[in-house]
Amino acid sequence: MSAVHSRTWYDDTCVSPGWQSSPVINNENFDFCIIGGGLAGLSCAYHLAEKGANVALIEKSDLGAGASGRNGGFCSTGWAANSLQIRRVLGENYSTEFEALGLEGLNWMRQRAFSRRYSKAEAVKGVISLGLSKNIPEDLKVLTKDKLEEFVIGPRYRWGIVDKSAFHFHPLNFLRIFAEETQKIGVKIIENIGRVKTNKTGVISSGGINLRCNRIVWATGGYGLESNSILKKLVLPIQTFICVTSPMGAILDKYIPTNMALGDDRRAGNYFRRLPDGRLLWGMGVSAMQQKPIHKIRSMGLQNIKAHFPDMVHNMEKDRITIDYAWSGLMAYASHFLPVVGQINDREFSLCGFGGHGMNTAPIVGKKMASFLTGDSNSLDLFSRIPKQKTYGLLGRLGAEIEYRRLSFLDYLSERY
Repeated sequence: MSAVHSRTWYDDTCVSPGWQSSPVINNENFDFCIIGGGLAGLSCAYHLAEKGANVALIEKSDLGAGASGRNGGFCSTGWAANSLQIRRVLGENYSTEFEALGLEGLNWMRQRAFSRRYSKAEAVKGVISLGLSKNIPEDLKVLTKDKLEEFVIGPRYRWGIVDKSAFHFHPLNFLRIFAEETQKIGVKIIENIGRVKTNKTGVISSGGINLRCNRIVWATGGYGLESNSILKKLVLPIQTFICVTSPMGAILDKYIPTNMALGDDRRAGNYFRRLPDGRLLWGMGVSAMQQKPIHKIRSMGLQNIKAHFPDMVHNMEKDRITIDYAWSGLMAYASHFLPVVGQINDREFSLCGFGGHGMNTAPIVGKKMASFLTGDSNSLDLFSRIPKQKTYGLLGRLGAEIEYRRLSFLDYLSERY
């Protein structure tokens, strides 16, 4: 099995679905059909139904089987593009509004994640940004090396900054609870429909489903691009890799004595956190090229952890701590790292391209899309200013891979010289 679809720690620890896939009546009529059962699609469907629309949400496999349910579980403000990239594309005035939207998305997620209803999402406050480079920011909030060791003990980390507004959580559980909430408000959720295509009346699937609808929203991320010839030219599927150890007990307490999540300042950096059952989740790297098998991700993960925690890995090997889970996920990236959101033809709309920063951005843009589709013609004005740039298929993927390797080399230089 491909690591893009392999079983994850989230799959083995998730709550049972609080909904049942709706029965399908062929040629049933809907106001809107949302293609994609991730966070963006669910948010759009929820907010459309909240405004009284008749909505169907369809998913190729299971809800959360894509990036929304198998990511690192970090949620913070911001976008996949950094502030400089956002200003370059949108300009100074609009970039401030855009950044505020990212913060609004974080607050929307926090309100749910820390509520009683979402307790199984296991949200924990705090994310620490770790610095490997010698250039320590002039910031009063910076944790210097001695203070940092209260939270993490790794020889390569030189400084850190705590973001108390950010949090980490179980993304698949969050999605399942939100899906239950979405179905209760009236959305018809249909899973495991196979590949889809659109026609003049609605959506048909390889599984024999035929739905009639007025308008269609593609919220497919990096997993359903082959089904849409327009999005396929505007967004690239980029892989990232995650592994999870067996329970580590006192070893984890010694080297990572914090419940906050952590990530370093590399351009395609490492990110890691303690899991409730005493395991370590470790995310690393990106690739635009061929998929890696599970055993390669396990090996890469162990080597990566050892590079930052050599003493911890020595103790892991003595106690026969293994990498129990390894998987990859497909993020959707446009060439400018900003979302591809808006109308793509007379009846179809795109809600795609949130990259590796979708936990706060996808739900709030899904809400904005719902407002646009129900009459607020100005709610997507910011996204109309983002150019739709071709990614050039294989050439684009090769270019992305070369750029990642170039940035990795720059990281290497900044950490050593």
